[in-house]
Amino acid sequence: MTHSDTANNTVEGSKNLLTDGIQVGPAKSDHFGGLNIPQENEFSVRSALLDDAVIMESIEREAFPGVIPLSRISRDITRNNGLYLNAVRRWRLDEKNFKSRLMIATKAEKEDSRFLARVRRSVNQYFLDYINPPRLPPDYIAGFVGLWFVLNEAHVVVIGLREVDRRKGVGELLFISAIEQALVNNSKVVTLEVRRSNDVAIELYRKYGFQKVGLRIRYYSDNGEDAVIMTTPPIQNDDFKDHLFNLTKQHAEKWGWVGRPGYSGPMNTGA
Repeated sequence: MTHSDTANNTVEGSKNLLTDGIQVGPAKSDHFGGLNIPQENEFSVRSALLDDAVIMESIEREAFPGVIPLSRISRDITRNNGLYLNAVRRWRLDEKNFKSRLMIATKAEKEDSRFLARVRRSVNQYFLDYINPPRLPPDYIAGFVGLWFVLNEAHVVVIGLREVDRRKGVGELLFISAIEQALVNNSKVVTLEVRRSNDVAIELYRKYGFQKVGLRIRYYSDNGEDAVIMTTPPIQNDDFKDHLFNLTKQHAEKWGWVGRPGYSGPMNTGA
């Protein structure tokens, strides 16, 4: 998906994550023709906790190998004008049997066959996991999205997914949730950067009304690739909200409805 290097010129604002906020998603059963209510998706979206940071940083390393510097998620989770949301589900029984440090290793780190990497895994598994195991979050995290609120703008700084959870609608779900929270926080527009070569992500953003408005030359630190700057039209307009509602409904019909801040299911409007 997209990843932005840490921004330097940020105006401090405030975040307003409402647990029963606006309903721009499918909030009533008659939105789905009465009985044709989508099934519930196994994932839900919640705000990130400090205890989530160790897993989120692992996901970031996996999603953006070679990008330096990576964001300091443990710091950014608590920033005044920032908001991080996680796509989560319950831990499965077989996952609970894994050692803690194996759960925070990336796919590449688990498969690294070099001698020192094998030694490190053995030390982690047979020693460090017993002496000082990392604290894991209460549920499995598939991916996350980060937002910074700057004046009247919501800026998507990162969307990261585990490789095994791609092509399940999770990335789009996080993107929907980010836009919903931008609406709740009375932002006027949503902006982001995306790699110039990432045609799949660019098409997704276009679907949600984003347009290309500029370039950041040699923006990405791993290969010097340019970033395309994209922004929405005014999101508080009824036309944009209707468009978002229709896309959210389509996502629910394809992947199942998802509980998230401001939306607890087709039969629970939060009103």
